[in-house]
Amino acid sequence: MAKRTLGLAKAAKAKKQKKEQVHQESSDEESSSENQLTIELPEEIDANDEISQLKGLHKTYLESERDNELLVNGLIHECDRLLRENDTENKSPLPPVFHAIYATALAELSKFHTEELDKVKEYFTAALERVELGLQQNPNDITLLVTKTKILLDQISLQYIAPLTLESDTKELDREIDELLDATLSVYESVEARAKELNDYSIFDDFETLDILEALDDILDIVDNFGRKNQGDDDSDENDDDDEDEEEESVELSENHPLYKIKNSDKYDQWWRDHTHLYLDNLEKLENGSSELKREVCQRLGQSYLQESEVPYSVFTTLKYDDEYDGIEELEGLTEKQAQEISQELITKALDYLKRAKDEEDPETWVGIAEAMISLGNLYEVDSKQQDDLYVEAEKILKKANNVTNGKFKEELDNLLYKE
Repeated sequence: MAKRTLGLAKAAKAKKQKKEQVHQESSDEESSSENQLTIELPEEIDANDEISQLKGLHKTYLESERDNELLVNGLIHECDRLLRENDTENKSPLPPVFHAIYATALAELSKFHTEELDKVKEYFTAALERVELGLQQNPNDITLLVTKTKILLDQISLQYIAPLTLESDTKELDREIDELLDATLSVYESVEARAKELNDYSIFDDFETLDILEALDDILDIVDNFGRKNQGDDDSDENDDDDEDEEEESVELSENHPLYKIKNSDKYDQWWRDHTHLYLDNLEKLENGSSELKREVCQRLGQSYLQESEVPYSVFTTLKYDDEYDGIEELEGLTEKQAQEISQELITKALDYLKRAKDEEDPETWVGIAEAMISLGNLYEVDSKQQDDLYVEAEKILKKANNVTNGKFKEELDNLLYKE
């Protein structure tokens, strides 16, 4: 599998922006109400059940922009209160979901203090201690295992990777980051194993669980782009010339750098692909699994195959059509024929998943299918039946999408008609 061809993090972040600097000093007028928080809980929450209320408060946070530190502190204070009350009144042990919410809230605090490494460490230490306490009382609880995986991935990003520079050395860390990542992925594998053991795959019918795979992809994307001048800068000048972009992408890490092993290994990209496939398999075992979630997983798989096809696709089109490469037999270790066959196989796989990701209410998903068809058509001989059939089908899809969106996809349609 080609190195870091699965980079879906940027697309995912466009849907779900993780804000790091959101807690700012309020004005004098606002400060008087800063310690007051009124939350309207979902209707289905039992007002007489304190754990149910805690779950409702947590759900409110999850469905928000997740930029309110006051709400996170509210969760923690409520957990502290329930814990004290439970200890005082000698009630039955608190359920696993309590420990999961408590640990998650503690870890979330780190995102509001990313410039204060000591606090980040403190929050993650407390979060992991809480989740381990929960697991001691509820061994192999699947919700707690999911929570632990998510916290560990966040810890890798914020505590271990965020402070690094190009000059960082593995000797500066108490643990090697690839070892931490291996241990974290092992916890997630225990989630999969536990679901299989219980024959209950409902844990996967939740975008919060799918976030684990997105968080891993985010980490791999950060590692792949580590050291680039505009890394993580969404406001960078889009008019930078291509030569400068190429120079930025060529940043090399020393063998002693904490991210060197991850950056120079294919295994984490392959792990992401394999376990995303397994995620989809587990979803399909549910009678009433979320259609939206299935489409999202299929979309990610389709995009991953498209991205993996980029290098062989470029090799094929260059060797076949670029006069400057006349007489050259190979590029990137591939002949024209090999590049063509590999690209056709990958884009065909991508099309299968993109079709399964199609949403009748979202023309963007239709256009994704059409664009993949055009790419596949480009890999066949000019004016061949295979190419013509793919172009004709893509044109139908683009015309339909263009009509229902009042011309939003006119450029894509015009480009295809120009090819024809």
